[in-house]
Amino acid sequence: MDRNVGPEDRVVRIVVALGLCLIVYFADLPRTADIVIAVVAAYLLLSGLFVRCVIYKMIDVDTSIQEQPYSSTDERSGL
Repeated sequence: MDRNVGPEDRVVRIVVALGLCLIVYFADLPRTADIVIAVVAAYLLLSGLFVRCVIYKMIDVDTSIQEQPYSSTDERSGL
């Protein structure tokens, strides 16, 4: 599978995953909620680290391709 997670998206996924891990560790939640939050955190962390997202692949989203400003030598020379 090709990379489909961009750098900004990657950082957000990892930070949110770590935040969810802290919630699971410190909050007094029911066991079911702990498991659900831990699974979401694990998915976000792994998709952020491996730069691949299965959900993005299914809905055909690619945030790794960023539009670069185009500059040619003709524009700089005034032609």
